[in-house]
Amino acid sequence: MNWDKPILTDSGGFQVFSLGDLRTIREEGVEFKSHLDGSKHFFSPESVMEVEEDLGADIIMAFDECVEHGASYEYTKQSMERTTRWAKRCKEAHKTVEKQALFGIVQGGFFKDLRQKSVEDLIALELPRLCHWWN
Repeated sequence: MNWDKPILTDSGGFQVFSLGDLRTIREEGVEFKSHLDGSKHFFSPESVMEVEEDLGADIIMAFDECVEHGASYEYTKQSMERTTRWAKRCKEAHKTVEKQALFGIVQGGFFKDLRQKSVEDLIALELPRLCHWWN
């Protein structure tokens, strides 16, 4: 790229979320069909770490599950807990710790208690950074 400044890569969690009916979320990861040609793909926390590391980004994001607006409390809770488990798997798969900062992503939708729990759980993982979208 001939770019000598810091680079941040996203895990692809939001992009997978945006595929809606073209994806299947399970504990192992997310299987989805390309909206372009229908080809099948699979993202796991481990495969996402491998890609982000191979790209050589300075800041890499843990794979997460984004929930749609209006998702139920129970589903949002399950999703937030899965995101924490995936963050743990990302940390375990992260091989370039000294070169790349792995950020955890706070989830929990519009439920303040779930976002707080997500923060606490991610802090317990001792990731270098947390990324959150609320004040």
